Amino acid sequence: MKQWSKNYISCLKCSRTEIRHKAKGLCASCYEKQRDSTTANKRQSQRNYRENNREKVREAQRLEKQKKKTEIHTALGSVCVKCGFSDSRALQIDHINGGGYTERKLYPTNPKKYYSDILKSIKNNEEKYQLLCANCNWIKRFENNETRKQNE
Repeated sequence: MKQWSKNYISCLKCSRTEIRHKAKGLCASCYEKQRDSTTANKRQSQRNYRENNREKVREAQRLEKQKKKTEIHTALGSVCVKCGFSDSRALQIDHINGGGYTERKLYPTNPKKYYSDILKSIKNNEEKYQLLCANCNWIKRFENNETRKQNE
């Protein structure tokens, strides 16, 4: 008979050897049961933490989003492409060919992923984005007739 496991004679929970060994001294069925309950417990504890620390979680998310935006601004040169304005509070990420509204709708609850994808695109030299100050961005939007209804 083939050895059940190098380090264990039988499953630590059910003591069976007919079901193959999975990991940590457990057979496949016991291991899966333990993993499922552990995952459920982790999810519940994460939910509880988020409920009890909403402000802390929101602040961490806000800081992470701001960090990604700063990375994007740095990658795009940190100044408005048209007028050279450099105050990061008024700089906006502009879609060169329009369509920002429809792209943004793909990430309704995950701005971190949205900014990560923008950063990836910039690093791949896709040239889909530019940095404009708020005034230049709105002027471009008006001149090119970029409205939300057209992009939907």
